[in-house]
Amino acid sequence: MKIVSTPILYTFRRCPFAIRARAALYFSNTKFEIREIKLNDKPKEMIEVSKKGTVPVLVLNNKVLDESMEIIIWALEYNDKLNLLNPYIKKKKETLDLISKIDNKFKYHLDRYKYSSRYEKDNHFKGKYIHRNLAESYLLEIENTLYTKKNTYLFENRISILDISIFPLVRQFRTADLEWFKSNPKLTAVNRWLDKITNLDFFNIIMKKYKPWKKINSPELFSSNLKI
Repeated sequence: MKIVSTPILYTFRRCPFAIRARAALYFSNTKFEIREIKLNDKPKEMIEVSKKGTVPVLVLNNKVLDESMEIIIWALEYNDKLNLLNPYIKKKKETLDLISKIDNKFKYHLDRYKYSSRYEKDNHFKGKYIHRNLAESYLLEIENTLYTKKNTYLFENRISILDISIFPLVRQFRTADLEWFKSNPKLTAVNRWLDKITNLDFFNIIMKKYKPWKKINSPELFSSNLKI
């Protein structure tokens, strides 16, 4: 593997898994080169280091991380002065179980709701709004946690790995029908939680638009300059 002096992140701005990887790198104060890709024209340099061909991909000196949760754990174990790993340390199984449920079961229905036309010929497709309701059911656990504990965030009322891992997928669900989601009485606390996170300074920073990376371009360096 080619030695890199600065970590390289292959990313796609709107991908929820890439968003949460960038969030973790931001909160860990990691300086890295950001390489925005086009999904229909992925750079061969990315494919060479990760045959999966999906983002995010973080290239380090001695290894490549091509799963978003691997990147999150690596970044926060490297530097976590804000204690975002708190639930992972105190309740590891419960933390990973909830993230996995959102990543897999919730995301399954989210895709069939938001991108329903892609699945209409699938024998397992139940209908756009049935999948919306099934996706919604997984958010009720989050709603209950936030509402019953009167919390702003999901664990001990401080932003943590749970929030940064889950919010991009919930945000993607909300954008499918913003009016329905915002007016949904079952998701009042979830709406408030999502608004809180997406109005924090870090969100605008990690959602900055970059031109698609080309080898001939000068490197785009990302540094959060987070004051801790």
